[in-house]
Amino acid sequence: MDYLNLDEIRRIAPSVLTQTQSGHLSHIYKHIPTTEVMDILGENGWHPTQVLQSNTQSGGEARIPYKKHIVRFRNSENDNIAKEIGDTFPEIVLTNSHNGTSSFKFHVGLFRLVCSNGLVIADQTFNQYKIRHKGFEKSAVIDTISEVTANIPMVVGKVQEMMVKTMTDTQQKEFAKQAVIQRWGEERWVNLNDVLGIRRVVDKSNDLWTVFNRVQENMLKGGILTSTTDSKGIIKYNKTRQIKSIDENLKVNKMLWSLSESMV
Repeated sequence: MDYLNLDEIRRIAPSVLTQTQSGHLSHIYKHIPTTEVMDILGENGWHPTQVLQSNTQSGGEARIPYKKHIVRFRNSENDNIAKEIGDTFPEIVLTNSHNGTSSFKFHVGLFRLVCSNGLVIADQTFNQYKIRHKGFEKSAVIDTISEVTANIPMVVGKVQEMMVKTMTDTQQKEFAKQAVIQRWGEERWVNLNDVLGIRRVVDKSNDLWTVFNRVQENMLKGGILTSTTDSKGIIKYNKTRQIKSIDENLKVNKMLWSLSESMV
């Protein structure tokens, strides 16, 4: 397993390494460097494999060091679990910012090797843990790591249930339809074949886990044909764009996980 070093993190998401808070914040805000939590995770065997930070509009370069970012961590002790759930690795997913727009949050994630796609598990399955920028204790992070580790078998069990749940064509389209409604509402027409599109041979299976992953990848990467009708009855077609927003990525992931759980 290849972990990211500091130079790689700095190149991809420099805000992860920022050691100061944005200058507009008051003295009430207590800065929690992401690196401090990364060190604690590292001491407990969890190391960074992916990083990303929010996009910055032209002219906002001064805000880059403080932008919201996401870091995904894996522990090599869990590598054997990947064989049980289709080369999918349990992860700890961390989000934070240094500009006051976000608290420190931990989520449980899964990384599917075949498509290099990161999933995030819904909060009702595993409650996200927050550290507000008003206080910080190392023990709280360690407790969260312990909670994540303790819940990994439960998460693996849910994936295995999805893997043995066979779906008919009708059920697959209903899954895609419900995902579309939750994502875009009922007013927009969406091509369900695009939502269920198969990008690789290994994803031709009709089990719930595979269908879930297909829908997740297609929604995140975009290219789904949709249309809307304006007040004059004119139909406008377009294709969805790749989701680059950290918040939208998490929202879509958690919505699809919840939907999948409800169909087991």
